[in-house]
Amino acid sequence: MRIGIFTDTYYPEISGVATSVYELRNSLMEAGHKVFVFTVSNSEVDPADFSEIHTYRILSMPFLTLKERRIGIPILKKYLKIVKKLNLDLIHTHTEFSLGSLGKRAAAKFNLPHIHTYHTLYENYIHYLKLPKNNFTLRLVGKFVKKFTKNCDLIIVPTEKVIDCMRQYKVEKPLKVIPTGLDIDKFRNVDRKRVIEIRSEYGIESDDMVLISVCRISQEKKLDKIIRFFQELSQTTNKIKLLIVGDGPAKAELEKLSTGLGLNDKVIFTGYADWERIQDYYAAGNIFVSASQSETQGLTYAEALSVGIPILARQDPCLNNVLHHKQNGYGFVNKDDFIQGYHYISNKLAEDPSWGSNSEIFSKQDFTDAIVSTYEEVCLAHKEVSSKNRLV
Repeated sequence: MRIGIFTDTYYPEISGVATSVYELRNSLMEAGHKVFVFTVSNSEVDPADFSEIHTYRILSMPFLTLKERRIGIPILKKYLKIVKKLNLDLIHTHTEFSLGSLGKRAAAKFNLPHIHTYHTLYENYIHYLKLPKNNFTLRLVGKFVKKFTKNCDLIIVPTEKVIDCMRQYKVEKPLKVIPTGLDIDKFRNVDRKRVIEIRSEYGIESDDMVLISVCRISQEKKLDKIIRFFQELSQTTNKIKLLIVGDGPAKAELEKLSTGLGLNDKVIFTGYADWERIQDYYAAGNIFVSASQSETQGLTYAEALSVGIPILARQDPCLNNVLHHKQNGYGFVNKDDFIQGYHYISNKLAEDPSWGSNSEIFSKQDFTDAIVSTYEEVCLAHKEVSSKNRLV
């Protein structure tokens, strides 16, 4: 098949959506399909990189209130001509904004099947627009999403949590749950020598218990809660560190919070880490932690489990098929629960260092098979509808 992917977020950006789209593109190419990616410009991109094969980088500018994200400025006629020449079988959009609009217009103009993946629960990101989170703004989000998806053939969502959200938006199009699959071999390919180097670089001793977070450091990830919970936890146990891997707009504020709580020697910020070897950073930790409730799927939880470390996470519907309470981790709801969960997991690890490492993860192959099957079904159904419309 010849597939057009339209996304505002793409490799080498670091985010769950960028990872998901990049893995989809790679999986489809490995399965023998032709994939053409339309995305935003990025000054850090090497045109000779594998990620740039059949990739169209469109002029873009920083998003006004979120400078690390970019919004495309597509010249409509130019890129519609390109899409026409590519003779695509299907368009798959991954954004409701600039590149999504381009994909939507192309699908309508050339009568192509249009699948959309809904990745982001926007009500958790309203603060970036300097708007209050109330019933009015939530209704605006719902109307926006419903309007964008009005003419889609199918909407893919990563979890049942998002199905519930789309029902609240009153979206009427067909919905299908397909979680993003992981390249499990990548996350099991840990360089143990590099893990030792990482721990040594940040002053982590061999007998330190390390809580680790890997994420974009932003308000909605609620790392401030993790730091405050950790501050109380550190008073009940020795030899404990919190390693925060990543960068983002809230990093300076969280560093200030850690200093104010007297945690300079226990809370460590690594800054940006190369995604190609991110598994080595996961493996430098003993327990993965998160208090976020903004995830639609939460790939980092599955990545941590694939590396072989258990998770201590705020209970959330997106974790229903990932976190198995007291089997591969612990789901907490408040500070006392967090501390209790830490002691539960650390005791389990003391008895068996491999505890929680046998989790079943939705693999890249599972994902590819499900996506390709869905593409074929949607293309067939679209063709049948188009034939009936011509007869009428």
